Amino acid sequence: MAISQVRGRTWTLTTTLVTIATVVLVGFRFGLGPQAPAFCLLAAVAVPLAFFDAREYRLPDVVTLPSYPACLLLLGAAAPFVSGGAARFVHAVTGMAAAVAFCLLLMLVSGGGLGPGDVKLAGPLGACLGWLGAAAFAAGMMAAWLLAAVTGVALIAAGRATRKTHIPFGPFLVAGALGTVLASGLVPALAH
Repeated sequence: MAISQVRGRTWTLTTTLVTIATVVLVGFRFGLGPQAPAFCLLAAVAVPLAFFDAREYRLPDVVTLPSYPACLLLLGAAAPFVSGGAARFVHAVTGMAAAVAFCLLLMLVSGGGLGPGDVKLAGPLGACLGWLGAAAFAAGMMAAWLLAAVTGVALIAAGRATRKTHIPFGPFLVAGALGTVLASGLVPALAH
């Protein structure tokens, strides 16, 4: 068996195991609550996207775009069964729009630092963070930028990158959002 085949299988196994673990953690976070399907779907879609972006430097539309209606449909279905559900749903739609607008603006001014896939990925992540509230939305988005900055500095310090090296941002968006989702179960300030 060729080394590239072994690496490919290891990559696939790692992606699968991390995705399953994340979905399970998110499932524990929400239990049997009506919003659990939306957040579990987010984890099931976002984690493989993060791995794919880390490897291929792109986020395919075939996965990111269907996440918009799926996320809104599942959160909308949960809204009637959650205290303050209508307001949460409005916050989710607002979070989706704000995340896309913010990342789009950054893509336009950064000259290639962010790609269109990152902008598209930000929408469903922003919706789920918005559902949790403004504090969670801000924490999740800021965590992504902080993780990216720390990683960039560490890579530069280790001599593995320069200031001009392109680093995929999708994994940081996903880590920031899902980390905040999981933390919201432990930190009351991050949840409605």
